[in-house]
Amino acid sequence: MADQETKKEDPAQPQKLEDWFKNLVDKLRPYIKQLWEVRKKLMIFNGAVAVLVLLYLYLIARPYFESTVTILPEFGSKSTTLAGLSQLATLVGVRPAEGAPAEIYQNLILSEIVLEDVIYSKYKTKKLKDLVNLIEYFSPEKDDSLLGKNERQIFLGVYRNLTGNAIRTNVDRLTKILTITVTMPESQLSADVANKVTESLDKYIRTKRKSFASEQKFYIEKRIEELSDSLTMAENKLKNFSEQNRMIQQSPQLLLERGRLMRNVEILNAVYIELNKQLEVTKIDEIRETPVVNVKEWAKDPIYKAGPARVSNFIKILFLSILLSSVYFLFKDSFIKYLKMLAGK
Repeated sequence: MADQETKKEDPAQPQKLEDWFKNLVDKLRPYIKQLWEVRKKLMIFNGAVAVLVLLYLYLIARPYFESTVTILPEFGSKSTTLAGLSQLATLVGVRPAEGAPAEIYQNLILSEIVLEDVIYSKYKTKKLKDLVNLIEYFSPEKDDSLLGKNERQIFLGVYRNLTGNAIRTNVDRLTKILTITVTMPESQLSADVANKVTESLDKYIRTKRKSFASEQKFYIEKRIEELSDSLTMAENKLKNFSEQNRMIQQSPQLLLERGRLMRNVEILNAVYIELNKQLEVTKIDEIRETPVVNVKEWAKDPIYKAGPARVSNFIKILFLSILLSSVYFLFKDSFIKYLKMLAGK
């Protein structure tokens, strides 16, 4: 019985679909007829658009290349100039803040202080014979007489170009791997600029590390000097107490006082030893030249261009042109009537 009912219902479904299609064709027939009447205008207009787009894509639009540098996060616990002091802070219940290097690097890369070195560095290019910086590369015909007056404006123009279009950064949320992508008109230039961005970032961090180490060294040396006096006074107090009270086993009060003096000496001595350790670390950081940024892979000449994608762009623009021109010719009269009605009011 069920099979018979299904067989009876099956012919109805194609019939409904056929009726729906006929209704759709009937609704679209006036619009199709209207477009058919203006087919020559559509062909001329879209043909002109196609020619202009082809001229732009193949004669005007310049190819561009992309190079990437991959920076890995810091694995493990690296000793810093405040590692020992952080341990002391943890002992008294203060938890030091922990930063995420990838996010910090991402913000630093697009800063003016990092990109300044990138902009003014010299690069070998195909466009110009001599080594040039990015200002000279993007503005080769600038007036030298205006250089002194507009040097800052020219720099900011190139800087905005780099941060707006040429340099992109991305941090993987899971792995915290930072990727720097640089887009340039020349393949080797894109790789050179990407590597220079990484080098400038590393240089900036190392400079800040040295500056921070020098400041910490000054603070630690001053604190050690103060602590040395306090430790000497505490040791002298313990020494004098021991000399004046040789038999203290029978006196709880004297034992308690001796314990307090010993604890004070032990605490000051522990801090004194830790500060001396940190002083040696700061001295090493002050002269250390090892790279800070953990680069997985430096940028190389990409060889193949990243764009423009001429075929796909041509198809997209032509499709959009046909769509908009069709809408225009379909509703042109209604739109004109509406404007006249508004003008009449």
